[in-house]
Amino acid sequence: VLLQPQAPQATIRGTVVDEESGEPLVGVVVALALLNRSVVTDPRGHYLLPLVPSGPQPLTVRYIGHAPRQMDALVPSAGELEINVSLRPVPLPLALLAVHAPVAVRGIGADDTTTFGDRATWIAAVRQDGRLSEPDVFRALSGGDVLVSPESPSGVNLRGGSSDQVAYLLDGIPVFSPYHSAGVFSAWNPDAIAGMHLWSSGSALTQTHSLAGIVAATTRAPGTRTTSRGSLSTTQARVTLDGPLGTRGGGYLVSLRSGFAGDVSPKPEPAYLNGGTGDGLLKLEVPALGGRFRLLGYQGRNGLSAAARVGPASQAPGGKLRNAFSWQSRSVGLEWQGSTRSSTLRVMSWLATGDASADWAAESGAFDVAGGRRDIGLLATREARSLGGSSLLGLRAEYSRTSYRIDSDTVARPSWGLDGRAPLATAFAQHTRPLNDRVQLRVGASLTAAPGGLHLSPGAQLDWRVSPVLSLAGGYDRSHQFAQSLRNAESIVGTVFPVDLFVAAGATGIPVARSDQATLSADLRPRPGVHLAVQAYARHLGGLVLVAPRDGEPVATAGYAVGSGRSHGVSVEAGLSSRRLGVLASYGFQRVRYQYGDTNYVPSHGAAHQLEAGVTLMPLASLSLRVSATGVFGRPGTAGVGGGNSESCTLLDRGCEFAGSPNHNGQALGGLALPAYFRVDIGLRKEWALGIAGRARTVALFGTMTNVLNRRNLLTYARRDTPAGFTGIELRSRAPLVVGLDWTF
Repeated sequence: VLLQPQAPQATIRGTVVDEESGEPLVGVVVALALLNRSVVTDPRGHYLLPLVPSGPQPLTVRYIGHAPRQMDALVPSAGELEINVSLRPVPLPLALLAVHAPVAVRGIGADDTTTFGDRATWIAAVRQDGRLSEPDVFRALSGGDVLVSPESPSGVNLRGGSSDQVAYLLDGIPVFSPYHSAGVFSAWNPDAIAGMHLWSSGSALTQTHSLAGIVAATTRAPGTRTTSRGSLSTTQARVTLDGPLGTRGGGYLVSLRSGFAGDVSPKPEPAYLNGGTGDGLLKLEVPALGGRFRLLGYQGRNGLSAAARVGPASQAPGGKLRNAFSWQSRSVGLEWQGSTRSSTLRVMSWLATGDASADWAAESGAFDVAGGRRDIGLLATREARSLGGSSLLGLRAEYSRTSYRIDSDTVARPSWGLDGRAPLATAFAQHTRPLNDRVQLRVGASLTAAPGGLHLSPGAQLDWRVSPVLSLAGGYDRSHQFAQSLRNAESIVGTVFPVDLFVAAGATGIPVARSDQATLSADLRPRPGVHLAVQAYARHLGGLVLVAPRDGEPVATAGYAVGSGRSHGVSVEAGLSSRRLGVLASYGFQRVRYQYGDTNYVPSHGAAHQLEAGVTLMPLASLSLRVSATGVFGRPGTAGVGGGNSESCTLLDRGCEFAGSPNHNGQALGGLALPAYFRVDIGLRKEWALGIAGRARTVALFGTMTNVLNRRNLLTYARRDTPAGFTGIELRSRAPLVVGLDWTF
């Protein structure tokens, strides 16, 4: 037997740590190149290389995100050699990884549990909505029972209600008249918004006082690194910054936006609108007292002017050259919220103001209008969760102060005004409980103490999950509203002056409005990426302030009527989301009628049929083609007297037009059957992804061609001294609507 002597061997062991933090590194590769052997470090950063031949051995240490180390180890003939290594962190540029997510579509997603009728949408779905030329968080909610005028919106109309019956909340804080005009509608910068909810049923009981429902936005959470988002287009410029604040988990968000009404219009042409719009938002968040404090400040501003007369003569009979409109809103809120596994406590206070004014060249005599609202409020809620369901209890105290003034330039129309004070105290409770594994019941009520008495608002909803893909729901709700608007919703001037001119209940003759509503809905999700839903509703409204039956001017100048209303309808929505295709389509049918005394009429927002469809096609991950179609049929209208002209904003015409000082005195309300409205738009968006300094950044170009079929759509009719007696006021012709670019850095 031959015995071969064994070479001397030893063991190499050690620890690998981060050079800056001193923390052990897990998964570091430690290799002996000559022996073709390697090991990785354990969770404590330790490594062990046994049976290493004695003598010099090259040792290499590598870890992603750190500079590699290489050294020569002199291995002894026996025993152990300890080599501890520290690695210096270095940024490691990686190639961009393209992830092809499905096209985001409203109502589709594992996190969307909203019962149809109510609706939710996230900012990704707003940005990829085929119906929108630019992101607009209010327009993104439209369809079915939510009516937004397709060209010159004067508010959001929900289930047959006027625009002042919808309340607006920004992170839970009230905002008054958050509208712009002249090409931009929503006064909330989409770059600062994470998601939108529309509550039209019982969930609104615990939020605020409104007859039709609530539009609520959640602002984006600040990131851990400073990020910039913005856009520059033919209608607006906007920029948003967010990032960390301090070292304890705080953050900030700030956004600014400006609109361009009249900036590119032909200056010699008096019919074009002049002025501008803008909004800004600031949010600060810091952890404190076991929860999180949030400070939010918002401001929206608008100032527009339009020719007071149609035709070559520049001066209207009222003696004015131009009509002027301005409105602004401000809201400041402070909130603290803390959560445990079983409960959430929330305390919030706010100050919300809204002011508006107009200088109007009425043919019977020019006048000025000024209105304002100032609300101070405090809210405290506690939500408790258990296996048996969840319960929400809360108290809300508010003080609302409103003023409204008409100052006439002629003795033919006396000056007039109303002041309102409304101290409100509300207690509310809501309980949600599963009756079994398929049926859930929600019951709730609020009780409000207001000047003149107590007002009870009960509500209940039953949700039944018939199968894994089909859900049914039915509910009843009563709601009250303690302030109403004195803007004339039937006047076409709302297309450039959409502000709500609130007067609080308790002012002379202003009642508390009430709504009773019943709903039934079905929600079908046959497979991932497909959503079908249908809803039927019926509403009865009482105590409504109606300006149009008493006054043909854009606002109430001396009085108003108090009436009631009824509406019922059916809405259907369908959505499809895949990797290359997104589709959202909706249809709404409604019957709306307002009544005062022995007279009734169909309001201008009471169109019988509404159809919307948007298709987003993505042949490439960075390229999207968008096609949208909008149809409104069975439109009622009220003729204007005194001449008027209006044309929606287009790039080809270089601006937006509005001229004249029309009213509708002596005309039958809703007495005209307007022709069907139908429009098709096509848009294109190209995006580039850039990798700069190890961060993903994007730049995109976009543009939309509107009314590609060149259909002649009318806003309304004006009574003129012509053989026909009426002249149509035409809306947008075929033209580029918007072009621009946006970015994320």
